[in-house]
Amino acid sequence: MTRALRVLLLASLVSFPSQGRATEAPLQLSMSECTSLSEQALREHLALELSTLGLSTARVRLQLRCSGGVAEAQAARAEEPPATTRVALDDTARGARERLVALAISELVAQIERARPPSREPAPVVARPESAAPRPPRKPANDLSAAASAVTQGTPRSTLWGAALAARVGVGERWSLLLDGRFERGTDELTLADVRWTSLSALVGAAARARAGPLELSAALGVRAGWLSLVADAQAPDEGRQLTAPWAGVAVPLRAAWGSDLVRPFVGAEAGYVVLPVRGRVSDGPTLVEHRGGWLSVSLGVAIAL
Repeated sequence: MTRALRVLLLASLVSFPSQGRATEAPLQLSMSECTSLSEQALREHLALELSTLGLSTARVRLQLRCSGGVAEAQAARAEEPPATTRVALDDTARGARERLVALAISELVAQIERARPPSREPAPVVARPESAAPRPPRKPANDLSAAASAVTQGTPRSTLWGAALAARVGVGERWSLLLDGRFERGTDELTLADVRWTSLSALVGAAARARAGPLELSAALGVRAGWLSLVADAQAPDEGRQLTAPWAGVAVPLRAAWGSDLVRPFVGAEAGYVVLPVRGRVSDGPTLVEHRGGWLSVSLGVAIAL
C-alpha cells in the first residue's frame, strides 16, 4: 500500500461537512476564511497526527478561523467550554502551514482528552457458581410413642393383647437408645383348665434408623425381661392356682414410621427368643403351659417427636 493511499484512508476518519457526513465521524472540523490553507491537505495531516496519537475516535468539535496571518483553532467536547490555540502563518512556508496547523490542533485535542475524567464503567458481574448448601445436621431421633399390640407366644401357643409405651433417645444422627414397656393379657382354654396369661415387660436396646423421604425405618437389638402371671381356672374336683415368675429373652424390634417431623404413625413388629422360661405344671408333675421358645408381636401406634 503506497503512502498516498494510507494518507487517504486516514483522512477519511475526519468528517467532511461539505459532503453532508459530518455527523457520522467522531471529529468535526469547520474552517472559516482560511484561504491560505488547503482544506484537503489539512485534513490529511490532521488525520495522520490523530492516528499517531491514538485519537482517531476522539469526539471533538473543531473550528478554525484565519485572520491577520494567524490561524485560531478552537476545540471542545459536547457541553464543555472550548480550548483555543493560535498558529502564526506568515512566518511559515506555504507548503508547511497545513502540517503546522495539524500539529497544533492534534496537541489541542490531546490536551482535551487528557483532561477528560476517566469513564467509570460498572464492574462486570461475574456469576459465581452456586455451591451446594451445606446439609444441616439431623436432629437426634428423640420421640415418645404409644401403640396397641398383639403377641403370640408360649406352649401351647397363646395370643395376648395389650398396649405399649416407648421412648427413643437419640445418640447421634442414626442411633438411639430404645426403652419399651408393655402390658399384655390373654387366655388359653385347655382340657384341664383355662389359663389366664398376664405379662408386664420392659425392653432396653440400641436402635438404628434410616430415612427414605417421609418414610423412616428402624431396627433394634435388645433384651426384654419382665414378670409373667399364670392363673389356672379348673373345675371341681381340680383346683386352679396362680404362678408368678420372672422371664427374659433377646428381642429384635422393627418399626416403619411415616408422616411429618412432629407426628408419625407407625407399624411395628418384634421377634424374640426366651432364655429364662416360665413353666406352669399340674400338681402330679406334667407341664400344663410354659413360656419358652420364640415369640412374635405386632403393633400399631403413633410417635411424637421431641
